[in-house]
Amino acid sequence: MERFNRYWAGLILVLMLSAFLQLMPQWHPLLTFNSSNVMAEGWPLISTHFIHLDWWHALFNFIGLALVVLIWREYWSTRWLVNALLISGVLTSVALWIIPVNLSFVGLSGVLHGLLAYCLIKDIRSGKKWMWLILAALIAKVVVELVGWQPAHFIGEHVSYIHAAGLLSSLALYKLERRRISDAVIDGESK
Repeated sequence: MERFNRYWAGLILVLMLSAFLQLMPQWHPLLTFNSSNVMAEGWPLISTHFIHLDWWHALFNFIGLALVVLIWREYWSTRWLVNALLISGVLTSVALWIIPVNLSFVGLSGVLHGLLAYCLIKDIRSGKKWMWLILAALIAKVVVELVGWQPAHFIGEHVSYIHAAGLLSSLALYKLERRRISDAVIDGESK
């Protein structure tokens, strides 16, 4: 069981799930986030992050996820990687549902922004102060996207909101990491 808990097992599971879902395009309309009905269905809060527009989109997201997990492998176990993907996915989707813009999206880029920022925050907290520069650059990139700059490869006018929502999810990831639900309940009762 110890071997399964290593980061690479979680990465392989997630990549296999995404590849499987990508092979099922008939399911994509059911799994896609759409602001108007996401809360009635529920599952698109998570499922939308694991399907992609096409195989190129999937490939770039897979490479991004693999890089984040491999570069910062000391922060990941199978359990925490899956939990972080689920937490970031749900928080990103809920944030996008709350904003007064009707949007529809698929892909992992928002969650990738959250995972990357989480890793940078962890590095900064562990004494690698120069990581502030990379975190500041990531935040600046998202702010510039929000004010209107969008590269030609962006598909859709609201990609900047997806990246910003994912970036915000990193704060929750940092706060919730390795915390058991029972600890949160006990802390809540003692207040």
